[in-house]
Amino acid sequence: MRFYRESFALAAAALALGGFSSMTAQSLSEQDQKFIQDAARGGMMEVHMGQLGLERGASPAVKSLSQHLVNDHNAANQELAALAKQKGVSLPGDDAQMAASTPFATKSGEDFDKAFARAAVEDHQKDIAAFEMEASSGTDLDLKNWAHLAEAQDLPK
Repeated sequence: MRFYRESFALAAAALALGGFSSMTAQSLSEQDQKFIQDAARGGMMEVHMGQLGLERGASPAVKSLSQHLVNDHNAANQELAALAKQKGVSLPGDDAQMAASTPFATKSGEDFDKAFARAAVEDHQKDIAAFEMEASSGTDLDLKNWAHLAEAQDLPK
């Protein structure tokens, strides 16, 4: 989880210092636009998953992970929104019910905790792959740097 917190804090600093160049959505590649959209949807989903985990989680570990998801992704979503605005990209709307469609949404107790943890790991692996793809083959330098920074922050120290 420090991956998200640290990487997005650095991205926010770059935004605050004007480190991202001005570019319109029309000049972003389809891949770059898709990355922004997918990252936004994924970030919103992580917040809603975390909120569900706080409500239904049984173990302290799931509650702690859930709080990290909410905190980290709320911050990341704000930073991504600022980058998207600078790039002229409209983000998808938030759907508070998006986590209700997850396989763990109807579970409770230990069953919820196991399904939630499994989903969190699978989602994290998918996110890493998307960030690696953007960092290696995206065309917008700002997005590539942001994705690479986020990816690098997840490496063991």
